[in-house]
Amino acid sequence: MSFKLSPEYALLGILMRGPKHGYEVHSYFSSEMSQFWHLSMSQVYALLKRMEKNGMVVSRKELQEKRPAKKIFSITQAGKDRFLDWAYSPVKHVRDLRIEFMAKLFFIKELKLKGVSGIIDKQIGVLQEKLDVTRNSKERTADEFQAALHSFKIAQTTSALDWLNQCKIYFYEN
Repeated sequence: MSFKLSPEYALLGILMRGPKHGYEVHSYFSSEMSQFWHLSMSQVYALLKRMEKNGMVVSRKELQEKRPAKKIFSITQAGKDRFLDWAYSPVKHVRDLRIEFMAKLFFIKELKLKGVSGIIDKQIGVLQEKLDVTRNSKERTADEFQAALHSFKIAQTTSALDWLNQCKIYFYEN
């Protein structure tokens, strides 16, 4: 299954911890994930509404004394399945490591899911294949710009692979 970067997966991950109202979802996101991802309150509410429409979450109203009722969101089985498929799938591009892959590592650790070594190994495999293709591509024989771009892609992917190997040490030994 192909996944595109979507904050919906992060919201599903938050709801994997249990039912929450929109403000709680936003607060958790802002406090726990702000080092690598940002969402506004209005984005959270819009995403929750869309996710409910798509059957990933359900809501119920909770009455409050002297305040308007609040909507409590819970993840559905379809939402759990979608989230887990996403969490255990490697990203396709080096650029997606910074937010999406970091979110996957965060949730695998936070939710105490098994298989962190598997996702890291899968990710290394994807990037190693990209590195091999890049090293063997014809771009390196083109003009100066193409040569510089080719060199950059190799350096960036090599650096990402080095980082992933460090992650193996962090996550496998702890």
